[in-house]
Amino acid sequence: MGWRWRSSYVVNFLAKSCICGVCTAIPEEHSIAYRDLERGRALDLPSGEALARVMDVEPLRKEELGLDKLHIQGETPLWYYILREAEVRQGGERLGEVGGRIVAEVLIGLVNGDASSYRNAKDEWKPFLPAKQEGHFTLVDLLRFAGTL
Repeated sequence: MGWRWRSSYVVNFLAKSCICGVCTAIPEEHSIAYRDLERGRALDLPSGEALARVMDVEPLRKEELGLDKLHIQGETPLWYYILREAEVRQGGERLGEVGGRIVAEVLIGLVNGDASSYRNAKDEWKPFLPAKQEGHFTLVDLLRFAGTL
């Protein structure tokens, strides 16, 4: 029942909000940022602070988030939190701890879920591409093989 209810709720939300087109007279609601925030709420995503606490990461402070200007009450929508964390803690150069871990866990999950992935290969599997030193394959060897060096 839980999944059916949730999936039908999401479908109804998407249909009502016309994600594929602009179906509102309010100009601010035309932006992708606004729609991402609404989608996060519809999908009941946890807040950025909630995930930071679960990950044992110190959440951003209210001053760092700058939510007063945006008139957002309560905890921060995940999408905004990840972007703000990158800006405040990494100078906007890379994702912060929460955003980086989410991306890393998704990528690891995809690799682990792929039956033909090297992570699911037999224990005795070794890379067989040409290496500078026989039997010792490195990342540099891979880049050289790909033609980037």
